[in-house]
Amino acid sequence: ESEALIEGLLQNGRLTFDQLVGRTISKVPEGTIRPAREEIRMNFNRLVYARYVERCPKAEPFFNPQEDEQSTAARRRVPKTAEEVLSLEQKVVNTATLSDPERFSEIPYSMEDASKTNDCPHNAVVGAKRKHGAFEVDEELNSTIAENEVLWRVNFEKFIFCLKKKFCADRKKPKLKVGTHPIWESFFEANLTDKDTNSVTSSINGILEKLGQKEGGAAMSIGQIKPVLLDLQCTTSDGEEYNFDLSKMVEACRNEEIESLVKKKYGQEAFTIFRLLVTQGCAVETDQIIDTTILDKQIVHSTLYKLW
Repeated sequence: ESEALIEGLLQNGRLTFDQLVGRTISKVPEGTIRPAREEIRMNFNRLVYARYVERCPKAEPFFNPQEDEQSTAARRRVPKTAEEVLSLEQKVVNTATLSDPERFSEIPYSMEDASKTNDCPHNAVVGAKRKHGAFEVDEELNSTIAENEVLWRVNFEKFIFCLKKKFCADRKKPKLKVGTHPIWESFFEANLTDKDTNSVTSSINGILEKLGQKEGGAAMSIGQIKPVLLDLQCTTSDGEEYNFDLSKMVEACRNEEIESLVKKKYGQEAFTIFRLLVTQGCAVETDQIIDTTILDKQIVHSTLYKLW
């Protein structure tokens, strides 16, 4: 059911929940039981809770340039060493952007569905609670708006982060020692937060929990796991949470790919020069390249022109 919801959003870009329900039901083959609306809502809320789906930015954000100019003039009176200057387009984008609680606000359960969803274990996870009295009317109204008017879309940041984690995990596997694969995989699976898409942070308890679900992992102790994490270049400040910088590994892999292309197209000399420039990470004088690579001056000059 969740796959059908994601597919609908990927194919159409943005849809209301009501449109998603219609599409999901229409895809069910004839002769099979069609899912109830509250079941689809439950699965949809799971995707929102996991941050795979988000509410779209405000369609018509209110932005008054005159008020912004006045506030800018007022700020100029206050001395500042540096102030970020935003373009008009960026200010409008910032106005339309929703906060995290708004982006991942789930669809409330209406009163008629609450009794059917109370037994669902997901309710305890996402905190779907029944309200009483005057709040019941507000809840039904919010549910109607969220279903019929709010546009939803796929959160690509979450998917890219998952792909980045999978890429880094798979890239390092061939170089790992025997018996460390489960620890490496458990570290990625136990990730605590998705806010920073350039690093993975996992607690030692979370790693142990994921490791216990793997074959032979339950027998591993903390004393065995911690040295392996340090060998895998995971850093820690307190010994309880471990961090791995994805951006460094992605950059190194990207450089390897480019270097292999340079070698294939321009030869070993070009590869040597290119590797030197990548390693230095800054401008290098031609004479220094000649001295470092021990290549003929004429070859270095002609190769640099090719690469240029």
